[in-house]
Amino acid sequence: MDVRATRIELFNLSTVPMRVFHLAWMAFFVCFFAWFAVAPLMPVIRTDLHLTKDQIGNINIAAVGVTIFVRLLVGPLCDRYGARLTYTWLLLLGAVPVFSIGLAHNYLAFLFCRLCIGAIGASFVITQFHTSSMFAPNVVGNGMAGMRTVEELLKIVPDLYEVEIFGAEPNGK
Repeated sequence: MDVRATRIELFNLSTVPMRVFHLAWMAFFVCFFAWFAVAPLMPVIRTDLHLTKDQIGNINIAAVGVTIFVRLLVGPLCDRYGARLTYTWLLLLGAVPVFSIGLAHNYLAFLFCRLCIGAIGASFVITQFHTSSMFAPNVVGNGMAGMRTVEELLKIVPDLYEVEIFGAEPNGK
């Protein structure tokens, strides 16, 4: 029996696909937030750890570059163990460097923590895996794009959301 959703009903949590959809995007948000949480703090961290411009470059490369390799690992793990277990382990293992980065007192310790934190960027793969396995082909694109979310928000309270364009349109159009 195929339990994949053929419709996206954002506010109906009685179906497994919609519960999984919401849990998957929340888990992705947590991972994405942890992945980029250091960026706004870099001016303070740079001063505190006396980091050079080259060291900051290496830290940024490590945080993003490792994601490529972990994504290649996470895909087969989803196929073998499922998205739920893979996400659980990624979140648990990713929490260690997120909490540990505050204990870094030199460049190498900070670089290592950022490298490990960069691995949680692979959460994107797990979220896409979840979505593609929970939605039928006729709606899987909308589920992945999240555009249906915007449509639903606009339906609920259309007057609450106002779009303003600042500046002139390109080419005077």
